[in-house]
Amino acid sequence: MALFDRTSKIGFIGAGVVGGSLGVCLSRAGYRVAAVGSRTSASARRFAERIDGCRAYRTAQEVADAAQLVVISTADDTIRSVAEGMTWRAGQVVVHCSGAMSLDVFQHPVSQGAVAGALHPLQVFSSVENGVDSIPGTTFGIEGGPEMRTALADIARVIGGRPVFLNAADKALYHLSGVMMGNLLTCLAATAAQLWEQCGYSRAEGVEALVSMMRGVVNNLERSGVPGAVAGPYVRGDLGTIRKHIETLATRAPEVLPLYRELARAAVPFGVEKGALSPGTARQIEAILKSPEA
Repeated sequence: MALFDRTSKIGFIGAGVVGGSLGVCLSRAGYRVAAVGSRTSASARRFAERIDGCRAYRTAQEVADAAQLVVISTADDTIRSVAEGMTWRAGQVVVHCSGAMSLDVFQHPVSQGAVAGALHPLQVFSSVENGVDSIPGTTFGIEGGPEMRTALADIARVIGGRPVFLNAADKALYHLSGVMMGNLLTCLAATAAQLWEQCGYSRAEGVEALVSMMRGVVNNLERSGVPGAVAGPYVRGDLGTIRKHIETLATRAPEVLPLYRELARAAVPFGVEKGALSPGTARQIEAILKSPEA
């Protein structure tokens, strides 16, 4: 007997943008999203209003009692306490949406006979509307036993995602890669755009200028991969340009200089791998980047 199917009632505990986006996508794909609970009744109601047949409950236990598959989409640090505060049925399915946490947070439900898994969308969510639009094509990190992997991979594919299977030891590293490419890439773009203020333009104008370039980077990565898409002065061996970058940052934006040095050093090996940068020039670039003076 399958763990669950499209007729099984699904309940969400946590009504934020991740849970809301998944709930809408699952409902549109024909799954029966029937229950939701949240810290605040208002957010649970907003979740339920987006999905036909979904009811907002006051407590997490009421959601679990109403569902065969319970998705805990709360903040990572509260998953364990939420799961431990409830009574579970034998054969019931509990899934969390954390990319960093493994299944050890579900020791309590498993001890009561529940079957545990993890389904994490490797995506950046700013709102439910944007999240629903961005899920097609998203990679989903899945953890669980063989039957759970199959069931969650089916869900990922049905809503347009690409499933990958993870071991507990690899979860944090997997999640870290996503944070670097999502949250930290956004911060890098914000830092780069802020430099435009020193050129007489606003940060918003800097963002507008750089976003088009970022799209080009994505296109190059898709078409050429790594190291083919890697470009810039660290690949060309433009020592004078690199020195000028460091001199300019040292005088006009010294707070950005350490970040620039580390990112530039990370780029050098890819230039060598690409065959565009000789090992000798790579060593010269490394020396410039390590030197306190350009």
